[in-house]
Amino acid sequence: MDIRTRRRRWAEDEAHSAHIGSSGAMGDINVTPFIDVLLVLLIIFMVVTPLAQKGLDISLPQPPPPNQPKDTSPRNQVVLSLEEGAITINKNPVGLPELSQRLRDIFQARSDKTMFVKASGDVLYGRVVQAMDIARGAGVERIGIISDSMVDQAGGTVGAQP
Repeated sequence: MDIRTRRRRWAEDEAHSAHIGSSGAMGDINVTPFIDVLLVLLIIFMVVTPLAQKGLDISLPQPPPPNQPKDTSPRNQVVLSLEEGAITINKNPVGLPELSQRLRDIFQARSDKTMFVKASGDVLYGRVVQAMDIARGAGVERIGIISDSMVDQAGGTVGAQP
C-alpha cells in the first residue's frame, strides 16, 4: 500500500470518527428495554386489578310500590339521642350505667335490631362511640346515624315511644 492510499484511508477514518463522535457513543436512546418494562408492568396491573377490587355490601331501601298507600303511622324505631349532659332513648332519659340494660330490655323481643343515633355537635366523639359500643353489646345489630338535616326533613321530631 502506498502512502497516498494510507493518507486517504486515514482521512476517511478521521472524517467518519468526527461524524460519529470520538467516543463512539450514539445520540439515540434505545427504547426497547423501556417498552419491555412497560409491557410487563401493564400485564401485572391487568392481572392484579380485578383481584384488588373491594366494596361494601349495602342494602338500599326500596321505594314502596306506586299503588300502595303511604304509611303515615309512626314506626316503632329506637333513637338514642346524645346531648351535652343527657342521654335519652326515644326521649326518655337514661344514664350511661343503665344504658346497656335498658337497650337489652328493648331489643330482646324485637326481630329488627336496628337503632338510630343522634348526637349534638357538643358531644365528644369518644362518648358517641362508647354509646354505640354499649348498644352493640346489648344486641343491636345495625346502627344508623341521624343528622340535623334529616330531623328538619322529618318535621323536627325524631323517635317514637316504644
